[in-house]
Parts: sequence; C-alpha cells; structure tokens
Amino acid sequence: MNPTSSPTPPSLFDILAHVPVWVWAILILIIVLGGQQSREQLVGRARLLILPAVWLVFGAWGVAASFGLNAAAALAWAGGLALSALAVRRLGWPGRTTFLAAQAKFRVPGSWGPLTLMLSLFAAKFALGTSLALHPDWAARLPVAAGFSLLFGLLGGAFVGRALNILARSRA
Repeated sequence: MNPTSSPTPPSLFDILAHVPVWVWAILILIIVLGGQQSREQLVGRARLLILPAVWLVFGAWGVAASFGLNAAAALAWAGGLALSALAVRRLGWPGRTTFLAAQAKFRVPGSWGPLTLMLSLFAAKFALGTSLALHPDWAARLPVAAGFSLLFGLLGGAFVGRALNILARSRA
C-alpha cells in the first residue's frame, strides 16, 4: 500500500452496520406517526403542539450537539425556522382544517406532508451524523454548520407554521 494514499472509505454496509439500534427505532416511530398524519384526525390544542415542540427541541439539540455553541449555526437555524414558519403561514397549509368548538378540537385533513418533513429531518440528521463520524473536522467548517443548521430550521419551521395555521382556525 502506498503510504501517501488515503484509506479506503467505509462501504454503505459498513456504515449501516454501525448505526445504533435506537436510530432504527426512531425511524420506525417516524414512519408510524407520519402514516397516522396521512389520515384525517381530530386533534386538541395540546396534542397539536406536541409535534412542533418535539421537532424544535430535536433541531436545537441537533445543532448544539453537532456544532457546539456556534453563533452562526444558531442564527442559521433560527433564521431558517422563522423563514419556513412564515412561508407555511402564508401558504395556509393545511388548508381544509376546521375547528369544532363544541369539542374544542380541530379536524385536520390527512396529508403526507408531515411524514415527508419528518423523514427529511431524519435523513438530514443521519447524513450529518455519518459525515461528522467520518470527518469530525467538518463540525468546525462554517458552510457545514450553517448549511445543516439552516436545513434543520427550515424543516422544523414548517411544523411551527402548520400548527399556527391550525390554531388560527379557532379564531376564524
């Protein structure tokens, strides 16, 4: 072997074989919860806020755990979150939601959107974790920190905007 050549990168099988079991459990949970979102649901205010809160915490934790107390990463995450929440608010997603005052519940139409967002967040976090495991020095690179943080903010902000749109139906 040539001493100046770089080591052979791990195969996809090698990477997947080293993924902790709990990661696959989270993926299964995401698929189940996302599948439930594809059907019309009656949802109370408290339950409505759980999903955005979980993804906000997951996003903030992902940024802090991956990049430490990096101001650029935090600003990118917050900016993406605000931008996405505002965009979803303007789009009005989900559109056919109604508020049932007698039950104090929202009738939320089924959509594959939440599953798509959750799988996108999972895939982004998985890609970042794998990348940083193979190249730990990337955590200190501004484009990596800002780019992934922005992506986490954009995806998480969509859940915030969606929840705000649903809550607004109780005032309409």
